[in-house]
Amino acid sequence: MTAMTAAQDEPASVVLRRIRLIAAAAWIAFAVPVVMAGGWRGLLGLTCSGLVTMINFLWLEKIVDGLLQPTLARHPWRLTVRTLSRFALLGVALLVTIFVARINAVSVLLGFSIVVVGIMGEAVYSTIRSFAE
Repeated sequence: MTAMTAAQDEPASVVLRRIRLIAAAAWIAFAVPVVMAGGWRGLLGLTCSGLVTMINFLWLEKIVDGLLQPTLARHPWRLTVRTLSRFALLGVALLVTIFVARINAVSVLLGFSIVVVGIMGEAVYSTIRSFAE
């Protein structure tokens, strides 16, 4: 078994758990400068947008899991509605967080990037692990 095969043999649940942990660590790393620069309103913006992003990520995971399951009766309209409603919810959450609550836009954008940082961290971890084996 090669090193690349060993990295690919990890269960998806372990990889997703690691992505969530790295995303939580990214929130902590972003929270310190946001509190220093924007105060508690900045931290509130970071937290709200981070929660929306994590919920969005978990919802997407559930949609993809359902899509990849072998079923006899598949309803493409249901998948379309779920996916479009997910994007609409994300857009509404962004608008409410920035314009209605008047929270710092930089902290909101940092909050929306925590899942991206988690995925990038997992890519770096997998790359380093494949070279180490």
